[in-house]
Amino acid sequence: MRAKFKTTCSECNATINVGAEIAKAPSGKWVHKHCAPDSKEFP
Repeated sequence: MRAKFKTTCSECNATINVGAEIAKAPSGKWVHKHCAPDSKEFP
């Protein structure tokens, strides 16, 4: 999904700009797609 509003990522605290790829975290908050827990690689 793409962001419709400028906001702050709850995972990395960086700005999410309008049009950025976002995903919903298990907490229910929207985060950058690359910050979402399901997109991280675990060893």
